[in-house]
Amino acid sequence: MEDLVIVRTFNSSVDFEMVKSYLESFEIECFGQDEVTNRSYVPIVNGGVKLLVKPNQLDEAVKLLREGGYIKDEDFEPSAELKWMNKILNYFKRK
Repeated sequence: MEDLVIVRTFNSSVDFEMVKSYLESFEIECFGQDEVTNRSYVPIVNGGVKLLVKPNQLDEAVKLLREGGYIKDEDFEPSAELKWMNKILNYFKRK
């Protein structure tokens, strides 16, 4: 099986299923990772349900998710925490 790419992570398996159905309606083959764990335990324990697609369908999936309002451009921006961590790491790299 070819490698798959994580498109988005969901805290709720219901949200994951909704987006998966949306993409599949456009013939984008989707897969889920950590679905069972997410339903059985507290969702944040395993980092949520990961939506996976084939690499050759990634661009189309992202385009459709943007058009459907499921992702926004700012979702691809680094979080405040990541920016802060990079700032700290860059400080120590200079020394």
